[in-house]
Amino acid sequence: MSLIWSLVKGGLLTLEDYVAYHILTCLVPAFLLAGGMVAFIPKETVLRYLGIAASRIRSFIIAAFASFFVTACSCTVILCSSSISTLILAELSKSLD
Repeated sequence: MSLIWSLVKGGLLTLEDYVAYHILTCLVPAFLLAGGMVAFIPKETVLRYLGIAASRIRSFIIAAFASFFVTACSCTVILCSSSISTLILAELSKSLD
């Protein structure tokens, strides 16, 4: 029984370390990057280059080069892309009204 308990305890400690490092190295920078994008990049600029009316090829190239600054993890990409899509959807809803 002590072997099973030591395996479970080791697994939980490993999980704790992973979560702690993952939050510090991925999630915190992702929130800062997403907040910085919303605060410092004008909505019109984002819509011009990544919006619905933008050229798809140009949008893809810009997104590919901009992704260099984003950690390659789905949790960071979701935060950054959600801030961009929120801007695009807000502009789209205004144009439909």
